[in-house]
Amino acid sequence: MNKNTLNDLRNQLEGSLELDKLSRSLYATDASVYRKVPLGVAFPKNENDIQKLVRFAQKHNIGLIPRTAGTSLAGQCVGEGLVVDVSRYMTEIIEVNEKEKTVRLQPGVIRDELNIFLEKHNLFFGPNTSTSNRCMIGGMVGNNSSGTTSIQYGVTRDKVIQLKTILTDGSIVTFKALTPEAYKDKMKLESLEGKIYRDIYEELKNPDTQKKIKGGFPKESIHRRNTGYAIDALIASSLYDPSKENINICKLLCGSEGTLAFTTEITLQLDEIPPSFSAMVVTHYNTLEDSLKDVVPVMNHNLHLCEMMDKVILDCTLNNKEQMANRFFVKGDPAALLMLELKDDTAQGLEKQLEELLQTINNSGLSYAHPILREEDINKAIVLRKAGLGLLGNMVGDRKAVACIEDTAVALEDLKEFIDEFSQIMKEFGQKAVYYAHAGAGELHLRPILNL
Repeated sequence: MNKNTLNDLRNQLEGSLELDKLSRSLYATDASVYRKVPLGVAFPKNENDIQKLVRFAQKHNIGLIPRTAGTSLAGQCVGEGLVVDVSRYMTEIIEVNEKEKTVRLQPGVIRDELNIFLEKHNLFFGPNTSTSNRCMIGGMVGNNSSGTTSIQYGVTRDKVIQLKTILTDGSIVTFKALTPEAYKDKMKLESLEGKIYRDIYEELKNPDTQKKIKGGFPKESIHRRNTGYAIDALIASSLYDPSKENINICKLLCGSEGTLAFTTEITLQLDEIPPSFSAMVVTHYNTLEDSLKDVVPVMNHNLHLCEMMDKVILDCTLNNKEQMANRFFVKGDPAALLMLELKDDTAQGLEKQLEELLQTINNSGLSYAHPILREEDINKAIVLRKAGLGLLGNMVGDRKAVACIEDTAVALEDLKEFIDEFSQIMKEFGQKAVYYAHAGAGELHLRPILNL
């Protein structure tokens, strides 16, 4: 594209547009293995700037890549168009509604900082990724993030109430839940918004189409479901079935990686801060297979966390001075660990839950140790788990754990078979892999250890 054309755009923005080689190189990568050098990097100051960027992109037929912290692992925020980074200016927490337990904010708010802000209201935002101290809410919406707490609090899609967006013609549209009557009123609009409502309705109203969608999408029991656009979530609404909840196009936008609209404001449903009494049982296994066998029975308990770490990740923390102290609970040399956290409003209730969980663990007989952690020791274990994934990049030698099979998800009953098949593939190629899982959600990060 002509440099003068981009310079003209830069002069129109209240924010900035960086076109130098260094900026473009920095934004050519994210946390994934992919690299695409963009035309430039925009830092919009406000909604008006984003409208200008959208109209410019439409006019010149180029892509926009919305970006916050760039922690995505599958190349979601790299591209050859204009990267639009909202993390510099669009960072305001606009409004908290304690009665409705909601918060309205801009996409550049960091997840952990949001929860620190919400503490005084006794509220928090549940989905919790391993990058929660730097990932931002806009990225979590784009990615439909889930993380460690999804088994208790759901995924981001479950929490998005309303999205204020900019469409491809630069118009500002707010999407939220609508009754069938309100939806049909929207269909009458002579605008791009109206066309969107009409097109969705026409595409999905045919019962045969609905049947094909239901048959082609993952099992409903898999709550971490990002296989393409969530059109199955639109079908499961009162627009097509009176027994279902009202339709909300936010279900479609959440997980769409910024490809359908550019979000400028997000309204989230919050939860009350979790119960104050907690304990974590860390089960130790001699084989990866044994740990996977235990996932289904332990998930019959009201767990707040069910995470798996394998030996490769644990070994990465062995020579790290900061993490050595956090390994205090590791017994022997396990092939895998499951981290199982329980919470309750009372000490007595917690002990009862703990007793029942330990009974299930003892009945299975698959783990050789299961220390119980409490209070600050739980946080140390969680920090170790988060750090281990990052330390994979420091593996000694040319062979590294390559992030290329990310966020695959299966039903819990299929988890062991899925891993067995993957392990067989690795064996056939004479390779090893890192197994890192939100086991309770059936969500996996599988990283072959390769010399590239």
